[in-house]
Amino acid sequence: MARIVVVGAGMGGLAVAARLATLRHEVTICERSSTTGGASGSIVRDGFTFTTGPGLLTLPAVYRDLFLKTGAAIEDVVDLVPIATATRESFAAAHGPRTVVDIPNASRSGTHDAFESGFGPGAGDDWQRLLHRAGEMWGVTRKSHFEAPLLADPAGPAERLRSAGGRADLRTTAPWRSLRSLGRSGLGDPRLRAHLERFAAEAGCHPGKAPATLATLPYLEETFGVWWVRGGLHRMTEALHARCVQRKVQVRTDTEVTTIERAGGRVSGVLLADGGRLDADIVITDLPVDPGTAGLLPGSKTPGAGRVPASSAVLELHLALRGRAPETPHRSYLFADDPEREPDLLFADRATPPADPTLCVLAPDDETLAPEGHSAWTVRLRVPRQGPVDWESAAVRDDCAANVLDLMARRGLDVRDRVLWSVLRTPADLARHTGAPGGEVPGAGADGWRAAPRRVPNRSAVPGLFSVGASAHPGGGLTRVGMSAALVAELIGRA
Repeated sequence: MARIVVVGAGMGGLAVAARLATLRHEVTICERSSTTGGASGSIVRDGFTFTTGPGLLTLPAVYRDLFLKTGAAIEDVVDLVPIATATRESFAAAHGPRTVVDIPNASRSGTHDAFESGFGPGAGDDWQRLLHRAGEMWGVTRKSHFEAPLLADPAGPAERLRSAGGRADLRTTAPWRSLRSLGRSGLGDPRLRAHLERFAAEAGCHPGKAPATLATLPYLEETFGVWWVRGGLHRMTEALHARCVQRKVQVRTDTEVTTIERAGGRVSGVLLADGGRLDADIVITDLPVDPGTAGLLPGSKTPGAGRVPASSAVLELHLALRGRAPETPHRSYLFADDPEREPDLLFADRATPPADPTLCVLAPDDETLAPEGHSAWTVRLRVPRQGPVDWESAAVRDDCAANVLDLMARRGLDVRDRVLWSVLRTPADLARHTGAPGGEVPGAGADGWRAAPRRVPNRSAVPGLFSVGASAHPGGGLTRVGMSAALVAELIGRA
């Protein structure tokens, strides 16, 4: 039995703690804030409940495996349901009304027909060819990348390229191509390209720099569907916290780790901000940066752990609304007039918030989230991180809510007369809550072999030091965070 300290109680930290406690290790979680879950949390006010962070779950098998292997099945603790329409997408038109396309959930043929009907003959065929290529990419990268741990390794680019597979695999994954290049080569309609590139935006990446393998994200959505947890996705965080407690994990909130100590060349414990100390044979970090950058390893930066490139951030506007609108899908994208220009503004040297941003509207038809006859909606848009924009400025914050509501109205979704009140959550708020630099999207940057030196390795070059979470391999998003926890638990093994 090893004494294990997990630094950070995000979804990755909770998941790895539950797995390792099930393997009979003695596990303690230290979380600097007063709540667990990290970016996946909630806002509760006047009978309204809003989920912060991830809005939907893809590839639920990752969490089904987690809950089943640590106790009862996930269906026994939360109500996990597929949503009917995966996405409604609204695009600007040169003249007349916007083009609106409803994409069904987990239906390749339905998506094909939606694009054919919305964009014209051939659009659905173009998309299916690209998605077929994305499926081949998933077949190559699933075992070699997503389900294989990243270890601190001085391997250079040539060696990483050789380990990525044979020539056929390299032709499939095309690590030298960007997602934008892939889309332009196979998708004739600019609205289809915008549909593809929104997955890069969600990951906090510029589509012209994100690798083509990011096309696996729409493939996973269409193949395995998108899912909602009744009551809010944060209910899964709460269930995972409860599972940790059931497995005798000691969860210590309001407990900040200041130093990871080493003795004899390996980790030996952690020092706490209150002056305390915990002995540890193994330390696992669940942080938005590597332990060296976070200042937890005095005198050195974690060998082999590189900084993930700076990414965009997210602005969230939570709306308490009068009335219900069951005809509105759970998730809608109201695209910018010029979607291709939007990431250029976000990733410029002097980044600025786009005046015409793409909006993601989450409108769950879930009666548990609001008082009877009311609705709890969330609007999300991509913005620059804290730094280029002063998100602490009252003037900046005051303008945001009105601007977003006006933009929604211009794009055909006017709720201004239904708003009871709203809560704005900026990158500055996220930075304070999670420690993510500038409030940027955790775990953004490239994927695949090119990102290997920039992801925090699951196993550090320092013996006994491991990492999980969005900044660690295999990257951000609930699905990959869950994968990182499974990888680290497997590396450590049974007591």
